[in-house]
Amino acid sequence: MSERLPLSWLVQASTYNVKIGEETVITTVTDREAMAISSISALRSELKTPDPFVGIDVVNNGDLLLFHVKNRCLIIQFNRMMLLDDLTVIPSPLNELLGDKSITFIGPRHLCQNSTESYISGSRGQKLVLNRIVDVGYLSGKLCKKPDLLSSTLEELLGRVGIDIKKTVISEGSMRPDWQSSSVLSEEEVKYAMYEVHSCYQIASKLITDATSATAKDKDAE
Repeated sequence: MSERLPLSWLVQASTYNVKIGEETVITTVTDREAMAISSISALRSELKTPDPFVGIDVVNNGDLLLFHVKNRCLIIQFNRMMLLDDLTVIPSPLNELLGDKSITFIGPRHLCQNSTESYISGSRGQKLVLNRIVDVGYLSGKLCKKPDLLSSTLEELLGRVGIDIKKTVISEGSMRPDWQSSSVLSEEEVKYAMYEVHSCYQIASKLITDATSATAKDKDAE
């Protein structure tokens, strides 16, 4: 039914201002190809720094495909989009983003599988190829030079780098069945879905900022 809405209405309906800790994340949730493409373009405009990185997560085998850059998050209801827009091939801008070797994707351990490539099969059997995914635990252990972080949980990593992000507490049985593929997500559901991708991005951002600062200080001391 979203195809019947004017684009301007769809943009308004798809935008959530999600408060996480002290930060407000401008979040777009979409199940339409046109909105996904325009939102990917907006995310790319934020990737103008050297060695750009993007937080990434996948929920329920492609029901939700999440990207996080700075204070923006894009949640594509991938399986639903492919069905509603009757797509037989993955939109080129999405494939190009995922295949861009200049971008490092930082994600939770379950996405990385000790490989440079992971595959997510959609409901129609489409495969997304993810290049250069780095497990946030590996990144933390490598930059902090602490092997114990390799096996740490996301909550432990947040604590070790000094970031306070609380996971949305939802009582057992209160979530709607198959809420990830619903035509409308509540703000609570969006915040719940974002927890891992937001945490991965914030951890990576803090670690990279600290490492860059330490390198600059070492050069100044020479």
